[in-house]
Amino acid sequence: MRAWVVEAILFLIYFAFGISWFAFSPLRGDIESFYHISKLEGGALFSSVSLAKSFVPVLAGFLVVRFGLKKSVFIGSLFCATSILVPFSPDYYTMLFLRFWFGVGGALVVTLMGPIVMQLFPRERLPLINGLNNVAVNAGIVTAFQVVPVLSESYSWRAILVGAGLFSLLLAALWFFLGSDATPTGKPQPASFIDVARRKETWLIAMAFTGPLALYLALNSSLPDHFRVAFGLDPKQASQLTSLFNLVGIPTAIFSGWITGKLGLRRPLIMGAGLLMPLCSLCLCFAPIQELRLAAAIGLGISFFLYVAPLFTIPMELPGSSPAFVARLNGIVFSLAYLISGLSPMVVGYLFDKTQSYGAGLCFFCLTSLLLALGGWALPETGPRARRDTPNSDIV
Repeated sequence: MRAWVVEAILFLIYFAFGISWFAFSPLRGDIESFYHISKLEGGALFSSVSLAKSFVPVLAGFLVVRFGLKKSVFIGSLFCATSILVPFSPDYYTMLFLRFWFGVGGALVVTLMGPIVMQLFPRERLPLINGLNNVAVNAGIVTAFQVVPVLSESYSWRAILVGAGLFSLLLAALWFFLGSDATPTGKPQPASFIDVARRKETWLIAMAFTGPLALYLALNSSLPDHFRVAFGLDPKQASQLTSLFNLVGIPTAIFSGWITGKLGLRRPLIMGAGLLMPLCSLCLCFAPIQELRLAAAIGLGISFFLYVAPLFTIPMELPGSSPAFVARLNGIVFSLAYLISGLSPMVVGYLFDKTQSYGAGLCFFCLTSLLLALGGWALPETGPRARRDTPNSDIV
């Protein structure tokens, strides 16, 4: 029971992070008017969060060595709770600064989720728990888009953001009292940064994750305007179609965790999603019929979230794996993936300036999502079915 209490708090911390992260989107006009800032400056309030997620995760492993998992997650949750200070920023640059530190908190929490889960639950439950945790931030983002516009009819933007920040602060307090390192029995297994960086699996997982993430960021930043330019959709239709694959992702991520455990294999789901993703994304971007684009959005949502549970379960099942190893590996993977993928909206925008069309940029990232299938093909199979079929397996 205690394991589930700790897991629930961990899930809710990242769920609340998702709410505060994208509550800014429906309130963006009010915030920009209050601070008299441009659209470019308003966009930087989102980019500052992504910037933190491009380099902080690699530092998380060092933080764990110094403070342990529980204290490190608590530090991350406190940074997430800085969202309560953001609405009181006296000027735009203070708000930008606080949003960056808010992003630091989210980067720490997401990186350390895996090591905590690895210690809390038996191996056979890891795929399902990973699937649940991987949907936490998306559930928070969807909640923000659904709830914030309703609240804005009765409350000011500042009151809404304070409420979201209070939620994060409460969860940080709960983690302080109820969170756990869940230290396992047996001799701890240290993992140096160099040891993790030398493992080919680290870079294969980073490559596999970078392809879909670059496509995800490119689509969310450019797809609504692409639909307007290419097909004449009004803003409401374009936004609904863009949000559809995010909504589909929530049940898909949970199903992914369940089926990953039942199947007993990891690579087929990763490769399947990697082959489906470019097909569905190309159809979503370029199909001339709206019904085809709707079907493609559903397929894309499935492919975007089907692979995550098996991909991030593999590090927990590699030979010699330990919580410290997983923390360091996740840090490298998240940092590298966000550093490279964060450029995708800029590349799409640059190509639009050159061609007056989003087509070239979106097509490029639709195709680079094939990196997921390539990574899945090159990674070792670590699932229990593979261990049963391999005599004297040393996978732990």
